[in-house]
Amino acid sequence: MTNGLFHGELVVTTIDKKGNRFEYITPNTLTGEASRIMSHLLVGDAIGDLVVNRLAVGTGNTPPVRGDEALGNEVYQQAIDGYTYPSVGHTEYKTVIDFVCAANGHVLAEAGLMGANGTSLFARQVHTPIAKDSNFKVEYRWRIVYT
Repeated sequence: MTNGLFHGELVVTTIDKKGNRFEYITPNTLTGEASRIMSHLLVGDAIGDLVVNRLAVGTGNTPPVRGDEALGNEVYQQAIDGYTYPSVGHTEYKTVIDFVCAANGHVLAEAGLMGANGTSLFARQVHTPIAKDSNFKVEYRWRIVYT
């Protein structure tokens, strides 16, 4: 979904222990918090706890809206593994939820990019439900494009 000058997509990939992959791609929904964070960055404000460096997953399936302030039902959160700049104005965050983790036993259906404080929701998206267990890991690649 486009929010003014920036938009993006979420790529969710399940990978089993044999390396078989299933990929799901959807546009992402940036929240009002994303606009607030970007506004502070543009004027040079320190954003500290708002720096986007965490991924949260949950079981909620309500379609995302710009006004979302949290996931529908968060069950797990971890630090983002890394990010790249594939081209000018393009940032990609990557996080892998490993084979064994606290998300196992849950049907993951939503994801959110979070600030360092673990509560500031930058973007949220629902995806095809994934019954997470130790037989596979889930890779989240979140692409944000600034135009």
